[in-house]
Amino acid sequence: MDAIDLVLRSSDLVAVLARDVAVRLINISGSGCLLESDTRLREGTTASLRLMFGGVEYVDDVRVIRCAANEGGSGFHVGAEFLWTTSPDERSLRRALASLASGSLKVGAIETRAWN
Repeated sequence: MDAIDLVLRSSDLVAVLARDVAVRLINISGSGCLLESDTRLREGTTASLRLMFGGVEYVDDVRVIRCAANEGGSGFHVGAEFLWTTSPDERSLRRALASLASGSLKVGAIETRAWN
């Protein structure tokens, strides 16, 4: 039996299924954010949220806590809470929030939005 067969026959095999979903940031706080998406996301879904501000990528892990159809529009509003899987570093969305509050980071500088 070769190495790949041993891995595939293992009883503790873990897999990760990932996809990219475009989102628009509507609101952000120290504990989470409100996103808008054309895709419905299940509550409990965990994701790595990546946003570009002023040419710098900021990333934080989040968990979807609610997903509801937009009233009077298309798509969905997605409420996500920040997860403390790691300590926030200089590229954390939570750190970017402090820059937004101080005025050193302009909201209009959002260039791309993606959900992994």
